[in-house]
Amino acid sequence: MNPSPKNEGAQSIARAALLLRTLSTFGSQGAALMQISTLTQLPKATVHRILSAMLDEHLVERPWGTRHYRLGPEVYALGMSVLDVHDIKSIAQPSFERLAEATGETVYLGIRCGYDAVCLDKRQGHLPQNAEILQVHNRWPMGIGSFSLAILSFLPDNEIADILAFHRLRSGPDKAFSKMASGIQKTRKNGYALTKTRSGRGISGMAVPVFDRRRYPIASLCAVSTLERMTGSYLSDLATTLTHEADIMSAQYELARMNPTQAETWRTAIKDPQSPRIAF
Repeated sequence: MNPSPKNEGAQSIARAALLLRTLSTFGSQGAALMQISTLTQLPKATVHRILSAMLDEHLVERPWGTRHYRLGPEVYALGMSVLDVHDIKSIAQPSFERLAEATGETVYLGIRCGYDAVCLDKRQGHLPQNAEILQVHNRWPMGIGSFSLAILSFLPDNEIADILAFHRLRSGPDKAFSKMASGIQKTRKNGYALTKTRSGRGISGMAVPVFDRRRYPIASLCAVSTLERMTGSYLSDLATTLTHEADIMSAQYELARMNPTQAETWRTAIKDPQSPRIAF
Protein backbone atom coordinates (compact mmCIF):
# COMPACT_ATOMS: atom_id res chain seq x y z
CA MET A 1 0.00 0.00 0.00
CA ASN A 2 1.37 3.39 -0.98
CA PRO A 3 1.64 5.97 1.83
CA SER A 4 -0.73 8.90 1.76
CA PRO A 5 0.52 12.22 0.30
CA LYS A 6 0.78 13.60 3.82
CA ASN A 7 2.91 10.67 4.93
CA GLU A 8 5.03 10.95 1.81
CA GLY A 9 5.65 14.63 2.50
CA ALA A 10 6.56 14.00 6.14
CA GLN A 11 8.89 11.19 5.10
CA SER A 12 10.63 13.41 2.55
CA ILE A 13 11.22 16.11 5.17
CA ALA A 14 12.52 13.55 7.68
CA ARG A 15 14.91 12.13 5.10
CA ALA A 16 16.15 15.58 4.09
CA ALA A 17 16.79 16.40 7.76
CA LEU A 18 18.65 13.09 8.16
CA LEU A 19 20.90 13.94 5.22
CA LEU A 20 21.63 17.40 6.60
CA ARG A 21 22.53 15.99 10.02
CA THR A 22 24.74 13.37 8.39
CA LEU A 23 26.53 15.92 6.22
CA SER A 24 27.18 18.06 9.30
CA THR A 25 29.41 15.29 10.70
CA PHE A 26 31.78 15.63 7.72
CA GLY A 27 32.30 19.39 8.03
CA SER A 28 33.82 21.35 5.16
CA GLN A 29 35.33 18.29 3.45
CA GLY A 30 31.93 16.82 2.71
CA ALA A 31 31.10 13.21 1.95
CA ALA A 32 30.67 10.98 -1.09
CA LEU A 33 27.28 9.69 -2.14
CA MET A 34 28.14 6.14 -1.08
CA GLN A 35 29.25 7.30 2.38
CA ILE A 36 26.02 9.19 2.90
CA SER A 37 23.95 6.25 1.68
CA THR A 38 25.76 3.85 4.02
CA LEU A 39 25.39 6.03 7.10
CA THR A 40 21.75 6.92 6.49
CA GLN A 41 20.88 3.42 5.25
CA LEU A 42 18.92 4.98 2.41
CA PRO A 43 19.20 3.77 -1.19
CA LYS A 44 21.74 5.65 -3.32
CA ALA A 45 19.01 6.69 -5.75
CA THR A 46 16.95 8.21 -2.93
CA VAL A 47 19.95 10.03 -1.48
CA HIS A 48 20.92 11.38 -4.91
CA ARG A 49 17.37 12.60 -5.58
CA ILE A 50 17.09 14.46 -2.29
CA LEU A 51 20.58 15.92 -2.49
CA SER A 52 19.90 17.15 -6.02
CA ALA A 53 16.81 19.00 -4.78
CA MET A 54 18.77 20.51 -1.90
CA LEU A 55 21.53 21.54 -4.31
CA ASP A 56 18.97 23.56 -6.25
CA GLU A 57 17.94 25.29 -2.99
CA HIS A 58 21.60 25.90 -1.95
CA LEU A 59 21.09 23.89 1.22
CA VAL A 60 23.84 21.61 -0.08
CA GLU A 61 26.80 22.29 -2.33
CA ARG A 62 29.59 20.30 -4.00
CA PRO A 63 33.14 21.38 -3.18
CA TRP A 64 34.99 22.36 -6.32
CA GLY A 65 37.01 19.54 -7.87
CA THR A 66 35.36 16.76 -5.85
CA ARG A 67 32.33 14.49 -6.08
CA HIS A 68 31.46 15.17 -2.46
CA TYR A 69 28.50 16.95 -0.90
CA ARG A 70 28.56 19.34 2.05
CA LEU A 71 26.24 21.81 3.74
CA GLY A 72 25.55 24.87 1.61
CA PRO A 73 25.48 28.63 2.20
CA GLU A 74 21.72 28.75 2.73
CA VAL A 75 22.10 26.70 5.92
CA TYR A 76 24.45 29.34 7.33
CA ALA A 77 22.15 32.18 6.25
CA LEU A 78 19.11 30.54 7.83
CA GLY A 79 20.97 30.17 11.11
CA MET A 80 21.96 33.84 11.10
CA SER A 81 18.31 34.87 10.87
CA VAL A 82 17.62 33.56 14.39
CA LEU A 83 20.97 34.35 15.97
CA ASP A 84 19.41 36.68 18.53
CA VAL A 85 17.06 33.90 19.64
CA HIS A 86 19.57 31.06 19.94
CA ASP A 87 22.83 32.89 20.67
CA ILE A 88 24.04 30.53 23.39
CA LYS A 89 27.59 31.83 23.07
CA SER A 90 26.65 35.36 24.15
CA ILE A 91 24.38 34.04 26.89
CA ALA A 92 27.27 32.00 28.32
CA GLN A 93 29.72 34.89 28.66
CA PRO A 94 28.63 36.08 32.15
CA SER A 95 28.80 32.48 33.37
CA PHE A 96 32.30 32.13 31.93
CA GLU A 97 33.36 35.25 33.84
CA ARG A 98 31.94 34.02 37.13
CA LEU A 99 33.36 30.51 36.73
CA ALA A 100 36.78 31.85 35.84
CA GLU A 101 36.81 33.98 38.95
CA ALA A 102 35.38 31.30 41.27
CA THR A 103 37.32 28.24 40.07
CA GLY A 104 40.17 29.25 37.78
CA GLU A 105 39.38 26.22 35.63
CA THR A 106 39.27 26.04 31.84
CA VAL A 107 35.61 26.26 30.83
CA TYR A 108 33.95 25.07 27.63
CA LEU A 109 30.58 25.63 26.01
CA GLY A 110 29.24 22.74 23.93
CA ILE A 111 26.25 22.48 21.60
CA ARG A 112 24.74 19.66 19.62
CA CYS A 113 25.11 19.58 15.84
CA GLY A 114 23.32 16.55 14.44
CA TYR A 115 25.19 13.45 15.59
CA ASP A 116 28.12 15.47 16.90
CA ALA A 117 28.81 18.03 19.58
CA VAL A 118 30.72 21.21 18.78
CA CYS A 119 32.87 23.24 21.13
CA LEU A 120 31.36 26.69 20.67
CA ASP A 121 33.55 28.64 23.08
CA LYS A 122 36.34 28.29 25.62
CA ARG A 123 37.82 30.28 28.51
CA GLN A 124 41.38 29.31 29.40
CA GLY A 125 42.05 28.54 33.04
CA HIS A 126 45.11 27.59 35.06
CA LEU A 127 45.94 24.52 32.97
CA PRO A 128 48.55 24.93 30.23
CA GLN A 129 46.81 25.34 26.88
CA ASN A 130 48.49 22.29 25.39
CA ALA A 131 47.19 20.12 28.25
CA GLU A 132 43.67 20.08 26.81
CA ILE A 133 42.56 18.16 23.75
CA LEU A 134 39.32 19.99 22.98
CA GLN A 135 39.56 23.34 21.20
CA VAL A 136 37.02 25.85 19.91
CA HIS A 137 35.10 24.64 16.81
CA ASN A 138 36.24 21.04 17.33
CA ARG A 139 33.56 18.48 16.45
CA TRP A 140 33.39 15.28 18.50
CA PRO A 141 30.87 12.44 18.22
CA MET A 142 28.05 12.83 20.72
CA GLY A 143 29.03 11.06 23.93
CA ILE A 144 32.80 11.33 23.48
CA GLY A 145 34.09 13.77 26.09
CA SER A 146 32.15 15.12 29.03
CA PHE A 147 30.96 18.21 27.14
CA SER A 148 29.03 16.04 24.66
CA LEU A 149 28.09 13.24 27.07
CA ALA A 150 26.23 15.77 29.23
CA ILE A 151 24.00 16.64 26.26
CA LEU A 152 23.55 13.10 24.95
CA SER A 153 22.58 11.62 28.32
CA PHE A 154 19.53 13.82 28.76
CA LEU A 155 18.08 13.47 25.28
CA PRO A 156 14.94 11.35 24.82
CA ASP A 157 15.66 7.62 24.65
CA ASN A 158 14.68 7.35 20.98
CA GLU A 159 17.14 10.09 20.01
CA ILE A 160 19.91 8.45 22.04
CA ALA A 161 19.24 5.14 20.27
CA ASP A 162 19.39 6.89 16.89
CA ILE A 163 22.71 8.55 17.73
CA LEU A 164 24.29 5.35 19.04
CA ALA A 165 23.15 3.45 15.94
CA PHE A 166 24.77 6.12 13.77
CA HIS A 167 28.00 5.83 15.76
CA ARG A 168 28.08 2.07 15.17
CA LEU A 169 27.73 2.61 11.42
CA ARG A 170 30.37 5.33 11.43
CA SER A 171 33.00 3.79 13.70
CA GLY A 172 32.33 0.08 13.97
CA PRO A 173 33.04 -1.81 17.23
CA ASP A 174 35.02 0.96 18.90
CA LYS A 175 35.39 0.39 22.65
CA ALA A 176 34.62 4.02 23.43
CA PHE A 177 31.17 3.69 21.86
CA SER A 178 30.48 0.25 23.31
CA LYS A 179 30.82 1.65 26.85
CA MET A 180 28.69 4.72 26.17
CA ALA A 181 25.41 3.26 27.43
CA SER A 182 26.80 2.83 30.95
CA GLY A 183 28.23 6.36 30.83
CA ILE A 184 24.80 7.71 29.93
CA GLN A 185 23.15 5.97 32.88
CA LYS A 186 25.83 7.19 35.28
CA THR A 187 25.50 10.75 33.99
CA ARG A 188 21.74 10.70 34.41
CA LYS A 189 22.12 9.43 37.97
CA ASN A 190 24.74 12.01 38.98
CA GLY A 191 23.30 14.94 37.04
CA TYR A 192 26.68 15.61 35.44
CA ALA A 193 29.15 13.90 33.10
CA LEU A 194 32.66 13.13 34.32
CA THR A 195 35.41 11.83 32.05
CA LYS A 196 39.16 11.31 32.24
CA THR A 197 41.74 11.48 29.49
CA ARG A 198 43.15 8.20 28.22
CA SER A 199 46.60 9.69 27.76
CA GLY A 200 49.13 10.79 30.34
CA ARG A 201 47.77 14.34 30.37
CA GLY A 202 46.23 13.74 33.79
CA ILE A 203 43.13 15.86 33.34
CA SER A 204 39.44 15.34 33.91
CA GLY A 205 36.36 17.07 32.53
CA MET A 206 33.02 17.67 34.23
CA ALA A 207 30.00 18.92 32.31
CA VAL A 208 26.35 19.67 33.04
CA PRO A 209 23.50 20.14 30.57
CA VAL A 210 21.80 23.44 29.84
CA PHE A 211 18.07 22.83 29.39
CA ASP A 212 15.27 24.71 27.71
CA ARG A 213 11.89 25.03 29.42
CA ARG A 214 10.90 21.53 28.23
CA ARG A 215 13.97 20.05 29.94
CA TYR A 216 15.50 19.36 26.54
CA PRO A 217 19.31 19.74 26.54
CA ILE A 218 20.38 22.60 24.27
CA ALA A 219 24.01 22.95 25.37
CA SER A 220 26.54 21.96 28.00
CA LEU A 221 28.81 23.81 30.37
CA CYS A 222 32.09 22.02 31.04
CA ALA A 223 35.07 22.60 33.35
CA VAL A 224 38.43 20.85 32.95
CA SER A 225 40.93 20.39 35.76
CA THR A 226 43.63 18.03 36.99
CA LEU A 227 42.76 14.54 38.20
CA GLU A 228 44.10 15.46 41.63
CA ARG A 229 41.63 18.33 42.04
CA MET A 230 38.62 16.43 40.65
CA THR A 231 37.98 14.48 43.85
CA GLY A 232 35.97 14.68 47.05
CA SER A 233 34.38 17.93 48.13
CA TYR A 234 35.92 19.90 45.27
CA LEU A 235 34.19 17.64 42.76
CA SER A 236 30.87 18.10 44.53
CA ASP A 237 31.28 21.86 44.82
CA LEU A 238 32.23 22.20 41.16
CA ALA A 239 29.14 20.23 40.10
CA THR A 240 26.98 22.56 42.18
CA THR A 241 28.62 25.66 40.71
CA LEU A 242 28.30 24.44 37.12
CA THR A 243 24.66 23.46 37.65
CA HIS A 244 23.89 26.88 39.10
CA GLU A 245 25.38 28.64 36.08
CA ALA A 246 23.61 26.26 33.70
CA ASP A 247 20.30 27.15 35.36
CA ILE A 248 21.02 30.85 34.87
CA MET A 249 21.84 30.22 31.20
CA SER A 250 18.59 28.27 30.78
CA ALA A 251 16.58 31.20 32.12
CA GLN A 252 18.43 33.69 29.91
CA TYR A 253 17.91 31.48 26.86
CA GLU A 254 14.16 31.31 27.40
CA LEU A 255 14.05 35.07 27.95
CA ALA A 256 15.78 35.62 24.61
CA ARG A 257 13.32 33.30 22.88
CA MET A 258 10.35 35.21 24.28
CA ASN A 259 11.81 38.66 23.61
CA PRO A 260 13.75 38.69 20.34
CA THR A 261 15.71 41.93 19.92
CA GLN A 262 16.59 41.85 16.24
CA ALA A 263 15.10 44.93 14.54
CA GLU A 264 13.87 45.05 10.96
CA THR A 265 16.09 47.93 9.91
CA TRP A 266 14.78 47.90 6.36
CA ARG A 267 11.37 49.11 7.61
CA THR A 268 13.00 52.00 9.43
CA ALA A 269 15.03 52.88 6.36
CA ILE A 270 11.92 53.07 4.21
CA LYS A 271 9.64 54.90 6.66
CA ASP A 272 12.09 57.30 8.32
CA PRO A 273 12.25 60.56 6.34
CA GLN A 274 15.64 61.35 7.90
CA SER A 275 17.27 58.15 6.62
CA PRO A 276 19.14 58.08 3.32
CA ARG A 277 16.97 57.59 0.22
CA ILE A 278 16.73 53.98 -0.96
CA ALA A 279 16.47 53.74 -4.74
CA PHE A 280 14.80 50.81 -6.45
